[in-house]
Amino acid sequence: MSSEEELVQQCIKKDREAQKMLFEKYGSKMMGICLRYTSNHEDAKDILQDGFVKVFTQLEKFEFKSTLQTWMSRIFTNLAINRVTRGISKYTHVDIDEQSTLAYEETNEELDTWGGLTPQQVMVFVRELPEIYRLVLNMYAIDGYSHQQIADQLDISVGSSKSRLSRARVLLKENIKKSK
Repeated sequence: MSSEEELVQQCIKKDREAQKMLFEKYGSKMMGICLRYTSNHEDAKDILQDGFVKVFTQLEKFEFKSTLQTWMSRIFTNLAINRVTRGISKYTHVDIDEQSTLAYEETNEELDTWGGLTPQQVMVFVRELPEIYRLVLNMYAIDGYSHQQIADQLDISVGSSKSRLSRARVLLKENIKKSK
């Protein structure tokens, strides 16, 4: 039995020291996920706490078919997405038509605006995006969801997913240019 398996088994037995070790080992990585989906540190901390509660209550279901970090990351990502989507209806969104989205993607494959920005600096700009755009950008560009998966999870059309990603890229580029 590996040390990670032993740690999981101790956490399942509600060993506080093991739970603390698990939190210390993965807390900062999971906080990074939470920060990507929220607009402020306090919301991210709330999701982090809720996520670890969920991890500890669901740990007996972990089957070691993936790494513990991968399994936990999926829990935190889904929790963050669900938290964001609960309040998403308060935003107004007008879809860009399919041709506009395709034209944008053909002429602007990648943002060439990064000009020396660190990933942390880029994430500051991402966190400033409106939630409906930040959510799709994170799911697509960082977590690797397809537009179909995003549409299914957010209960939107594939076209809406594509237009929100396009709009997120445009807003991100504009915000970075304004800051220079």
